[in-house]
Amino acid sequence: MASENSDIREFLDKQACAEVLTRYCRALDWLDGEALKKVFAADAHIDYGFFRGRGDAFIPAVMEIEHGFARRWHFVANAIIRVTGDNAEAECYGLAAGVSSKDGRMVTDLFGGRYLDRFTRRDGQWLITWRQYVLDWQHSFAADTATEALPGLMWSTGFNPAHPLYRKL
Repeated sequence: MASENSDIREFLDKQACAEVLTRYCRALDWLDGEALKKVFAADAHIDYGFFRGRGDAFIPAVMEIEHGFARRWHFVANAIIRVTGDNAEAECYGLAAGVSSKDGRMVTDLFGGRYLDRFTRRDGQWLITWRQYVLDWQHSFAADTATEALPGLMWSTGFNPAHPLYRKL
């Protein structure tokens, strides 16, 4: 029974860490800097290349970048998470897309990379305490006008915590 309880605890901890990864994506997509405070520890070591520093300084830096896109979309997958007590290590793949105006035309920038993370459980909550982002590839292309192909589709333009579709989850 003790082994079964240990397995259940490990499963729940892995799921909690995976949810932190998903919350990261959602916070960026909705431009919710407050939600990122539940992803990164304030004293986390963050290295994205363009930014190296603490978690509390990373949040406004990345939010400034995300605000530069008319629309944004982030996705993580294939997370492998190893839990050891109140610490965990993870690696997952990430896709991110951002649509912005460049030289008078709308362009989509697509990024594929991986997140190398360390988590710590603090006060019962899992937080990222160390992150290294590695970019594997990037591609830019003219943004399509999906509303012409499928009239009535709602663009995610304007998504932020004040948007009527936003929910605290």
